[in-house]
Amino acid sequence: MKNKSQESSKRRRGLEKLKILPPTMRGGRRYVKFKVISQEPIVYADLEHAVWNTFLDFYGEHGSAELGLWIVKNLYDESSQTGVIRCNNRSVDKTVAGLGLLTRLGDNRIVVKILRVSGTIRGLEK
Repeated sequence: MKNKSQESSKRRRGLEKLKILPPTMRGGRRYVKFKVISQEPIVYADLEHAVWNTFLDFYGEHGSAELGLWIVKNLYDESSQTGVIRCNNRSVDKTVAGLGLLTRLGDNRIVVKILRVSGTIRGLEK
């Protein structure tokens, strides 16, 4: 059992745990399923590097941070070359536009085709 002096000293030092934001106050998420069309197979690490570089070049650090981008690693299928990117609900258009800017991956020319946009990962599978 903690006494009041220990709790007040933690508060003064800033060691108190932060409260978790409830789900109703969090921003909405959207998932964008895409397919990479290329002549040669694309490895996930190369694709991730190209996506981040393209978004950072076009939107900058601040703009990319506002998009809330996250490439879902375990949903990238190297055989069919399909993947999923998570973004917030206000930036779906910017995310789709940024994916359209991907034209080269090393020496390979690529095209990114948007297959579906959904609010859940399960909704992408339909």
